[in-house]
This record gives sequence, C-alpha cells and structure tokens, in this order.
Amino acid sequence: MHPELLAFLDIFTLGDTAATQRLAVRLNLALTDAAGYATHFAEELAERGIESEIAPQELRDIALIDGLMAEDLAVECDWKETAGDMLSSLNDVLTRQGRPLLAEVPDLGTDEELGPEQLDLVQDALEPRELALVMFNLDGDSYPLSVVAQEQAEGLTTRAQQLGFKLHQW
Repeated sequence: MHPELLAFLDIFTLGDTAATQRLAVRLNLALTDAAGYATHFAEELAERGIESEIAPQELRDIALIDGLMAEDLAVECDWKETAGDMLSSLNDVLTRQGRPLLAEVPDLGTDEELGPEQLDLVQDALEPRELALVMFNLDGDSYPLSVVAQEQAEGLTTRAQQLGFKLHQW
C-alpha cells in the first residue's frame, strides 16, 4: 500500500489502523482502477445520482468523501444549515476520532447568513480546541466536512493534491 496514502488517511483516523486500511483499499481502487471502483461502488454512486462514467478527479474526490463518511470520519452538511447545525453533525466525527465533543451551539449562525459564512463560524468554534475544518471538493449544494488537528492542517491540502485529491482547509 502507498505509504503517503496511509499517512494522509491517518490524519483523519487518528491511528485507527483498521479504518486506515479499509480507506486505503477503497481509495487505491479509485486511484488505480476507476472502472473497477465504479462497478464495486455502483450503488453508492447511484445514490449520488451518478450512473455513468465521470471524470477521474471527481471519482477520486467522491471516493474519499464516501469512504470517510462510511467510517463516520466525515459528514455532509447542506448549504442551508447554520453553523450550529454543522457543529452538531461534526460531533459525530469527533466522537469517532475520540476527541472531546463541541458544546451544542444552536444559536450560532442565522438563517439569513447561510453558505460560506457559516463555515467561517464553524472554524471559529474549532480553533480554540486547536482543530481545523476540512471541506472536500464536491460540486453540489452540500459541504462534505471533517476535522483535523490544526498542526496537521497546514500541509494537508498539498499532501491531498500529491495523492490526487482536492480539499480545502480553514
């Protein structure tokens, strides 16, 4: 297995070797055999409305997102959600990562300020815990999100690009 891929995934799994291996097998398939991935994960792709061949870059990004979501290491939030709703969803990721949960903040963000501004508020809530928000590349009306340690976030985008994935971190 590609050592750089394992190190990249370990940032999200926090050393859960079994989860890292499951993710690596899935992503290795997407990186080396797009048609094989599309066949093996046809049901998941169909749930996303993908029933024909897509660009390799898009397939890689979807494989990463769906793999992390299958491990409860990422969530997909609607762009209409407030920052409080997003933080509540991210508590599932924090639970899976074994990190302390965020306090419920239902009044954080308003329905009048939807979209990217809410992501800034989410990051503002994560910063005091030395955590960084990660948003994966996906065209659509949702935000695939995860959380990593701030100290690992700086090189994460570059590392992702070297492996063929696209993501953004705050």
